[in-house]
Amino acid sequence: MTNNSVPADRYDIVIVGAGGGGITCAFEAQRRGAKVALLEKYKIGGECTHSGCVPSKAIIDVAKHYKAATESTSHGLHQLDVASGFEFARAMEHVKSIVDGVYSHEQPERFHKSGIDTFIDPTGATFVDAHTVTIGDDTITGDHFIITTGSGPRLLPTEGDQPVPFLNNENFWDLRELPENIAFLGGGVISAELGQALATFGSNVTIIDRNDRILGSVDPDVASYLADRFVEQGIELVTSAEAQVCSTDADGKICIDIEEGPEGNRTSRKLTVDQLFIAIGRVPNIKGLDLEAAGIDYTPRGITVDDQMRTSVPHIYALGDVASNEKFSHVANYQGEIVVRNILGVSDRSIELSPLPWAIFTDPEIGHVGMTEAEAREIHGDATQVFTVDAATDRFITDSKVGGFIKVVMDADNTILGATGVGAHAGEWVQILTLAIKHQLRAEDIADTIFAYPTYAEVVKKSGSRFLRTKA
Repeated sequence: MTNNSVPADRYDIVIVGAGGGGITCAFEAQRRGAKVALLEKYKIGGECTHSGCVPSKAIIDVAKHYKAATESTSHGLHQLDVASGFEFARAMEHVKSIVDGVYSHEQPERFHKSGIDTFIDPTGATFVDAHTVTIGDDTITGDHFIITTGSGPRLLPTEGDQPVPFLNNENFWDLRELPENIAFLGGGVISAELGQALATFGSNVTIIDRNDRILGSVDPDVASYLADRFVEQGIELVTSAEAQVCSTDADGKICIDIEEGPEGNRTSRKLTVDQLFIAIGRVPNIKGLDLEAAGIDYTPRGITVDDQMRTSVPHIYALGDVASNEKFSHVANYQGEIVVRNILGVSDRSIELSPLPWAIFTDPEIGHVGMTEAEAREIHGDATQVFTVDAATDRFITDSKVGGFIKVVMDADNTILGATGVGAHAGEWVQILTLAIKHQLRAEDIADTIFAYPTYAEVVKKSGSRFLRTKA
């Protein structure tokens, strides 16, 4: 489907992929006077809007409201019986309305009115040569290209005539019946967030991970704390495990053969569930682009780029999930702004992702920025200082959300190198330390700063002031 007629002259910048990174590129380039074409095969907004950040945070918010209602008596209120009247389908329709609301601000017409020529066709974009792509019936030429097609869920290889049906973060949102039993294969962020939400609603949730713990990229102390909360909630964690065979029985249930335990001492068992959610990683969306026609180098991990996100073809760039190990929307947006400015000669900057903040929106949340304790010790050795403060300031107490902690990592001069927090709104209060690390602030600077009382962020100030007391 063509959304507008193609002008005779070529574009300054052709953007392939209209997720968060592509949208950022398009508006940044248009604002600076470039002639821009934006190409997309599905819907503007990409995964983050339609199957990632937006719907997942919406269903997590529903789960928080549900949990708060079930805990009403602990706040001096009458008992609320929300379980008997809970309708999962209604909750999922609410999530859909949130997605639709966000998407209403990302309609093609908005881009056309802004002077950004937009092309949407299910065939997607395909390179003809280094200056030409086709999409649908249109052929588009450009001086520069930015590929920002994102990533998709890694799929299990299928066997037989009737492969086992499974969920992933793309088709999960079509679900309207709450699974009585669901297994998540892979113990990363998606499994943690969605698994906990479903457990809150009443599903029996099992998370299976081949590693010795879930959330392997998270600080071990923080991951262990959250894992304990999961177990308390009734979530079964099966680690050091492999799902060997999946099949369906006569009742349509999914049967999973699991081998778990350390090598040489493994045990086998069978798990039967209503639904299986596959969350074993992400793969770059490069299929169908015909990168070879443009001479663009790539590997199974994504498009190969330099420190300015330039590919092997100097006028073609790639950013976001399709070319970056750090698969976050805010990373793609950051890269997009710099790439466009570099293309247009406004700047000549390399991509610098330190310090990089991120959050996991479980209950309680996890927030992280900068170096982990292990990374700091590799560089600074025994000079590394680590200080931990419980998330138990007055605001945590008034809101009945005591629990968790912040771990701050410093060098020998008390300069902040990194921080990881777990607790209510950790993704928000850890963010303060992003600026601290960026500007090389010390514990003394945090301790000397006025923080509003009572706020969750006070825990950051206390991490500085209490640490300094240990030095007195």
